[in-house]
Amino acid sequence: MTEKLYHHDINKDEFEAEVVEVIREKKVWKVILDKTCFFPEGGGQPADKGWINDIPVIDVQKQGDIIYHYLAENPGNKMVRGKIDLVWRRDFMQQHTGQHIISGALWQVGRYTTVSVHMGSDYTTIEIDAPEIPGHHLIDTEKLANQVIQSDMPLHFIKTNHRELDKFPLRKPCTREGTIRLVKIGDFDCVACGGLHFDSTRKVGLVKATGMEKIRGNARITWKIGERAFNDYRKKDKIISALRSVLSTTEDMFVQKTGELKEEVLTIKRKYNLIENRLAETIAQNLYEDPQNREGACRIISQSWQEEDEYLLKKIVKNLLKGEKTVFCFINVFPGKIQWSIGCSEDINFPFDEVKNDLLSIIGGRGGGRAPLWQGTGVKSERARDFLFRFKTLTSNLDL
Repeated sequence: MTEKLYHHDINKDEFEAEVVEVIREKKVWKVILDKTCFFPEGGGQPADKGWINDIPVIDVQKQGDIIYHYLAENPGNKMVRGKIDLVWRRDFMQQHTGQHIISGALWQVGRYTTVSVHMGSDYTTIEIDAPEIPGHHLIDTEKLANQVIQSDMPLHFIKTNHRELDKFPLRKPCTREGTIRLVKIGDFDCVACGGLHFDSTRKVGLVKATGMEKIRGNARITWKIGERAFNDYRKKDKIISALRSVLSTTEDMFVQKTGELKEEVLTIKRKYNLIENRLAETIAQNLYEDPQNREGACRIISQSWQEEDEYLLKKIVKNLLKGEKTVFCFINVFPGKIQWSIGCSEDINFPFDEVKNDLLSIIGGRGGGRAPLWQGTGVKSERARDFLFRFKTLTSNLDL
């Protein structure tokens, strides 16, 4: 059995203990001490962080009355000195105490039962036994929770037996047996819990709901609690201040202003797309009609581009594929890279597989496809002209 020092003094961050057993398990050592300040993972609250003999504690888990400390090194089998990361602990004490307050407020506002809790490194989520929560209920919950925090209610920790539970106004029923630890927040809330909490609601600071989603048919609400809520406010205030300058308006006009800008962008995109379509049609038509690209009854087009917009090239390709007796090869050259496209009209059976290796070896290329279009990349951008010349030569000698 490990003595739980964290239930005697939540602010105690250093302690000495005797090593009871060290167990090697794969790449870690599981260390059992006769007493510890390290809180093990449980009740949605992650384990404490810290050090034992200056060795970082990877994890802390509880099995029955024994607490296991997971270390990357063997701390020895005598007396050890432990040190808790109080910054980490106090953050999650704010999360845990704040969660109790929020769950109590959810119950009082709409009789919402807390189904599960997750305390992450950035936010805390509370899942309730309802598919959704009305907006006004969420606001009322947030207001009530912050009123409880500001009223500086004391927290009391009571050890009792499961036979005595009916004497307490529990928010949630407890099915455990034996000795049970209760956490009571004034006359506001009372639940069974073995986690770490402050002795006063005031130390939570602030809670703020920041989002909601549906999971397993229930609503899961995201909360910023404690210092995280203040940091979130500072971050968003900084963003809002920057947006005031960018949008040249006040925050109450942000939605309208961004809506107007969105419409402007959509209008510009439509105009740009129309111009791009016309440009692609014109370029394709010019290439198609250029007498230098005629080889008997066929048109053999080879064209090089320098870092051209890929969407424009796709539209040019699409237009050329509509032609008759046409074979083309496009390359778009970038520093150290080539994008290539080879295509043919439906009335030509281009033997790409026969010429593939010959062509792609020139540019260190790869890729493929199937008629009427083949595409890929190459790495020898300095061989772009050779690639086009070889395509022209090979194609001119084919019986198309």
